[in-house]
Amino acid sequence: MDLGIDYIFDDIDSFLAELGDLLEQPCASDDLARQRTSQYVHFLVRFQQEFITTEAQLAQVAYKLIDSTFYLEHSTTILSHLLQGHALLLQDHSHLLIAYGLLLYAGKEDPRWMQYVVEEAYMRKRNRLMAKIMGELVQLQNDRQVMCVALSLAFEMGKVAKFKRADWDAVTQEIITFLLDLVESSRTDTDEQFHTYIILLLLVLNEQFIMAGDRSNLVIAALSFRLQNSTTFGENLIFLLNRSDDACIQLLILKLLFSILNEPKLFEYFYTNDLYVLVDIILREVCDLGDDQEAETLRDAYLRVLRPCLLNTQLRDRPYKKAEIHQVLCSLITPYMNRKVDPNVRTLAVRILDEWWEKVSQRHVAPVLGAQVQNAVIHSSNGRDHAAIVVNGTPSPPIASSASTPTARNPLPTPVVAPSASSSTSANNKDECQVACS
Repeated sequence: MDLGIDYIFDDIDSFLAELGDLLEQPCASDDLARQRTSQYVHFLVRFQQEFITTEAQLAQVAYKLIDSTFYLEHSTTILSHLLQGHALLLQDHSHLLIAYGLLLYAGKEDPRWMQYVVEEAYMRKRNRLMAKIMGELVQLQNDRQVMCVALSLAFEMGKVAKFKRADWDAVTQEIITFLLDLVESSRTDTDEQFHTYIILLLLVLNEQFIMAGDRSNLVIAALSFRLQNSTTFGENLIFLLNRSDDACIQLLILKLLFSILNEPKLFEYFYTNDLYVLVDIILREVCDLGDDQEAETLRDAYLRVLRPCLLNTQLRDRPYKKAEIHQVLCSLITPYMNRKVDPNVRTLAVRILDEWWEKVSQRHVAPVLGAQVQNAVIHSSNGRDHAAIVVNGTPSPPIASSASTPTARNPLPTPVVAPSASSSTSANNKDECQVACS
């Protein structure tokens, strides 16, 4: 490849073929690898307007490099040069798009490469690349393609490395407010992905504040200050949770939701209808998640969000799907069909029932906690049955109605799992909690 030659390509396939020819040339030294990397970047910049106008096309040329033998043999040299010789030095948007894009997709392909990029970016205990991107965001707002790549790269870096003290200098209240304003100003924008990239960066910044421990959370502070001016952000947050199948992103969203729902100034941040959607998502996910460690971690997080959602928000006065929530929680306390439930999840379920049920039903304990249960099975209206909690020893008397004189709360009895009447149901389907989700 000679950059002094005028190339004419009939289509993107011929352009990609030329890239392949460059990457297949022998490379015997680090100096030659750096030179080859710069050739690749400049060639992409030269034809960016013709062949790299979409996210998919950027990914295509990035993976052309990542999948090559050249990258396999010289990956650290290539990444270091992309960072030191291009990403940290250049301001031109076309160059930034290519340099940031190649680093982004290398890191998404293997998080270890993103960790390497972060390590290389540090100088004097400061991530220079993160600081540069945070400082460029305002100038990049009119170039959506470059800004989306920059937001994504910052998100990926924030996922793999905890901020050091000097890194916080780049994270200001002004930049948080700017990002929230961008979400609101583009409310009617048809490009949903743009909102997603902004939200993801805010999510990872919230996580960094949580990990720091000794810093005021500027994301929560900004939302508290602009309570009526960030409704689109809240709507999109729940929308993203509903749509995402990425466990990491789900967990980051749940952590931010937990912070919001436990901040008194934000108890009524979400619209009631959005809270209804959130409850529906939680019921679905708690039922549908599997039994591996990742699933149990997510289930625990969903329940931790459910508790303040029921106790702190409008739902404390406008209960939603009481029966379904009650049945799901009971199914976690007394699982059937030999289903294993993490002890922390079971404890959370008991705590939510203990704190929430009395408030919404004017009863001292949940109906299946200490009450007589016929045949130790709860019979649901849709024909499915699931196990109830049975109390050892003499059955307790029926719970008094709300019109009766209330009795003192008894200590929570030790539950004994009763066999389900629907034991023929296949363990491979998701009927275990479907009684509450259908």
